[in-house]
Amino acid sequence: MNALKIHLILISTTLFAYADLDLTPPNPTFTPVNQLKISGNACGPAALLNAFGFGSQKWQELGTAVPGSTDRSRLTYVIRGYGLKQSQHLDRLRWTKTRGVNLLDLTDMANEMRGSRWIEKIENEVLLKERRESDSELIRRIHSHLAISMKKGLPPIISLQRRARPSRKDASAIDWRLVHGHFVVLAALPAKLDRKATGFSFRYIDPWGGKIHEGSLRIDPNCTYPAAVVSVPNSDVGKRSLKKGESSIVAIVATIGVF
Repeated sequence: MNALKIHLILISTTLFAYADLDLTPPNPTFTPVNQLKISGNACGPAALLNAFGFGSQKWQELGTAVPGSTDRSRLTYVIRGYGLKQSQHLDRLRWTKTRGVNLLDLTDMANEMRGSRWIEKIENEVLLKERRESDSELIRRIHSHLAISMKKGLPPIISLQRRARPSRKDASAIDWRLVHGHFVVLAALPAKLDRKATGFSFRYIDPWGGKIHEGSLRIDPNCTYPAAVVSVPNSDVGKRSLKKGESSIVAIVATIGVF
């Protein structure tokens, strides 16, 4: 098979994969919030505003209730009003400039922003592989939670982590050093998934720059970290923080939405 034919096959396969992203947000024309308009690790607050903005009318109303006419002013309001409170899970504030916000505190912030409105409670789901869970079962669980929240009108927030690959081949999960965590929002995924699927493509909203990119997730049989590995070539996710000569993966570890 010549090089041109291989190239065309690769292109057609990629186009087919991304053309199948038929489950999309209710409000796809919302302009993504850019976390870079404010200093500090603001991907969590920006992801909240993006999830609400791209959501259905009831979720959009949560976003429009945040005062301010710019990304900077709205992010500042969310951080000061909901992030600078004592965490119920750690001995620190929910949000700090250097550490950002964790999964549990971001979930609490999202529910506080609901106020007294009669809408679903926002929850989180850890997406690490469970004991006796097969690879295909993990992929289906990931897809199911993401799809349910999208269908209910709230594009789910995805927690990504870059983990440094340990030198030992028999390394366990705790040996994978956490390099950086990042929150993004799902913008599209396949509505249905084959029962034996080992991965799928998706589109996501990255608050770093307020851009929409394409990515994919899959099970890597050579990876000992218990999560689906994500390919997000247009997002840094702490790549610049790796030590010299260190290799890494980006994993999808949790999601926030309505399930």
